[in-house]
Amino acid sequence: MHYPVFSCLEPGSVVVTRQAVDASFKPVFEQMVLGKRVVHRTHLDERLAQELMQCGADLREFPTVLGNTMCTSDFYEGQGRLDGALCSYSEKDKQEYLEAAHAAGIRNIEMESSVLAAMCGACGLQVAVVCVTLLNRLEGDQVNSPHEVLVEYQERPQRLVGHFIKKRLAAAGNPRDL
Repeated sequence: MHYPVFSCLEPGSVVVTRQAVDASFKPVFEQMVLGKRVVHRTHLDERLAQELMQCGADLREFPTVLGNTMCTSDFYEGQGRLDGALCSYSEKDKQEYLEAAHAAGIRNIEMESSVLAAMCGACGLQVAVVCVTLLNRLEGDQVNSPHEVLVEYQERPQRLVGHFIKKRLAAAGNPRDL
């Protein structure tokens, strides 16, 4: 099969999120408060994202990309998976949705970034989201990598953020040997 529009990242790529978006590709988080729909913006700090990207370039240990992260309310149908207990769409529908997501700048899908961005934004806190990809969604929905590979993947965002923290401390004049 050939899918010319949507190209996935290789598993283990680290995504620094430019914008957290919902399943409609909008930069919002919706919640019900006292029976009413409340919509929050999901603003992330662009300068912080650029600093994190520079840290990825400094490390040169793994692919690091800047892109949007789509936050969904569930792991299966919300993320366009075909392997859940229920599925109301076809493989073709899934591929078209993933291609539209890619065209909207989405490079990662998960379930937490929008609420983090919305709540930190509401509190006036600078925030960034760093994730790691586990699989190429065009090739399937199951994570089949060996455990030791997944452990190494999950450490990548931590290494990137750790490097970022060390750089910030060094820039602030921290006397410790970093």
